[in-house]
Amino acid sequence: MVTAIVIPTDPKQPIRQQKLNLHDVDAYRQIVGGPLEVVPLGRPESSLYFHEEGKLERLPVNARATALLWVHNSAFRGRDVIAGPAMVLGPVDHMGYEMSAPADLIDLLFRATRLRVEVRVQGEHAWQRNEAVLPDWYEAYRQAIILARAWTLAEEVRVVPELDGQLRDAWFRAGQENRWIRAATDPPFTLASFTGCFSIEELEEQLTAAAWCVGTAFYYRDLCLIQQVDGGDEWLVIRHGVPFESLTVGPLIETGRFTELVRRFLAASKEQCEGLTY
Repeated sequence: MVTAIVIPTDPKQPIRQQKLNLHDVDAYRQIVGGPLEVVPLGRPESSLYFHEEGKLERLPVNARATALLWVHNSAFRGRDVIAGPAMVLGPVDHMGYEMSAPADLIDLLFRATRLRVEVRVQGEHAWQRNEAVLPDWYEAYRQAIILARAWTLAEEVRVVPELDGQLRDAWFRAGQENRWIRAATDPPFTLASFTGCFSIEELEEQLTAAAWCVGTAFYYRDLCLIQQVDGGDEWLVIRHGVPFESLTVGPLIETGRFTELVRRFLAASKEQCEGLTY
């Protein structure tokens, strides 16, 4: 069985999660109302399924599915729309089978109640944000699209959960207690030093994108890594507000061990982190 995010055309009908038999293609067709077409989505990697002939049959535009398409696959932004019901599954696995919709996307669409829009401009790795906090995922996606179309330098946009202020304060205090991070001057280590990642894959991408300055910080969910060596690869790892590990991530990512290690970190209790028994 796989879990799909089903997106009805009627905006009065809520999106829902639905269990589907992995090999029941007829069930996929029944959801979208006809023959299937699929396009890839990114950040996190997933797949959007919809009616292949929806526009030819003059089905109504699915505004919410179109918003997902335009934010998660910028090649379609302003160029195409989804007509009729749609659903999201994960990418295919190494056997060619569909996987469940990504947990990070499910959390964003069904559980997050405070969201922000972030923009990445051409030539930059970092994401920029304003102070607006939105309570509804679809409104946040609409604002992301408006911003992307209005700002010519915007390369990508995304919607992310708002970072809990108390958690960021705990990370900042932990960084300040580290003598190397505390001494960062170019730039200094501040409450604005933390950049969120939407998935483990994005965390990997960010950690290896450059030779980061000391004090550079990335987080995924409630896991935070702060660079301790200027231009190096030695990250202070914090979870539950506890700095519990120093990690060289390059070899772990190169050998494919980083993802599993992050999952172990996220599954560990505070006591396990403190005792290094994760």
